[in-house]
Amino acid sequence: MKHNRLCAIAHNVADSMASGMCFVIGLWSVDVFGEAFASKDGVIEVDFLHGQIVRGDASDSLRSAAARFAEILPEFCQKNGADVADFDALSAAFEVSPLGPRMSLTVSDRKGHCSVTEYAGVPLKRIRRLDNLGRIRRATRQVVAIPR
Repeated sequence: MKHNRLCAIAHNVADSMASGMCFVIGLWSVDVFGEAFASKDGVIEVDFLHGQIVRGDASDSLRSAAARFAEILPEFCQKNGADVADFDALSAAFEVSPLGPRMSLTVSDRKGHCSVTEYAGVPLKRIRRLDNLGRIRRATRQVVAIPR
């Protein structure tokens, strides 16, 4: 499976949680950005593969939603032409900055590719930056080396 396709699937999963309605897992109301703002670190990081909150202070409802995402992820991947085994890691760090809600999505695949993509707003959209000619462009994915 191509890494970009896995990133698209991961974006859909994270955007579902960011929307507050979690339509991927059914109708499940959460406020991940509100909880991130109230958290001691200002961040809620969700490991979607294992269904755990790995950073931040989360409510029981958000913890249950994260666990449900892990349960439904294999079926969701299959519907989107992938296999959950194609992912080595899939996590999202939600935070609220002075510019609004932001999320960093980390995707690692079994081929050893790893990337971090930044999104802003609800619905989540790629952050835009000025290039060296002053044009507005989507920020590129940051390729990250995986320590082996």
